[in-house]
Amino acid sequence: MSATPLRSLASTATRMPILKRSINPSSSRFASSSSKSSSKSSTQTSPLPKDDWELPEIHIGPTHSSRYQEHYHDTLASDLMYMSYSHRLAQKPAKPEIIEPPQTGYEANRPRPPIMRGNRALRTKTTSVNEENVPKLESIIIHTMVKEAIINKSTLLSAIMALRAISGETPNGGGKKGSSGVEVIVAKKSAAAWKLRAGMPVSVKVELKGQAMYDFIQSLVDFVLPRLRDFSGIPLPPASTPKNSPASLTGIVSFGFSPTTMSFFPQIESNTDSYPRLHGFHVYFKTNLRGENAHEHARTLVSGFRIPFHRR
Repeated sequence: MSATPLRSLASTATRMPILKRSINPSSSRFASSSSKSSSKSSTQTSPLPKDDWELPEIHIGPTHSSRYQEHYHDTLASDLMYMSYSHRLAQKPAKPEIIEPPQTGYEANRPRPPIMRGNRALRTKTTSVNEENVPKLESIIIHTMVKEAIINKSTLLSAIMALRAISGETPNGGGKKGSSGVEVIVAKKSAAAWKLRAGMPVSVKVELKGQAMYDFIQSLVDFVLPRLRDFSGIPLPPASTPKNSPASLTGIVSFGFSPTTMSFFPQIESNTDSYPRLHGFHVYFKTNLRGENAHEHARTLVSGFRIPFHRR
């Protein structure tokens, strides 16, 4: 085979003009516009100064409806109104106006001497039950006493952790203003017999209001009371208790539980190892009732939440 055809192909290849890449004018315009837009986006995404930053206001609303709160407003309030209404207090005549004797010139510009009432305490004004003032819960207080705190203050930590877990209360927590959380109570007086000095921390308490107290009642009634062994109810005061005693005139119902009762709360039971020691505690149900038969009506209100009472 001769080499002439190969040489002719090589010569023709060298003679072919080199094609230059044609540039589309529209593509150049698009490139320029894209560069401008990228420069604009870079200016828009630049970080704002710190003074212009505003944190969003987060409001934690109710996550669920309280069964016991709805039970009070739907059923229990009307029943208490029917059971504790007093026609005698509702139809009480108005007090007549006291006609005071005319003052002499000596008594006109001088303060009156105090009226001597003897050593009897002033009687608490009876709360009249009507359609505008129905017996209701104002707050629930959980209190526990730690005697070992007199010697070692660190023993209060287990009680503080337990009450915070049961109540879920922290200072101004959950967006609730005015919530004090778990409070440490100090001694008011000194007692040499117990080596106690004034100002020493000896106990803790927490006060529940609003939906938090109804959630505590629900956990107490549904999880704790049914699991107590040989529990027949809260003991009633004896029949010989005078109705004019200070305890009978205040609408506060109180009762206590043993240290083992605290372990039955679901908040404690799920992580019992985190609490080195459990403590007994007292529960105080504060109502808006005062005066005559206030304690009896308060027990009626508490029993409406399925908390039983029994006579000793």
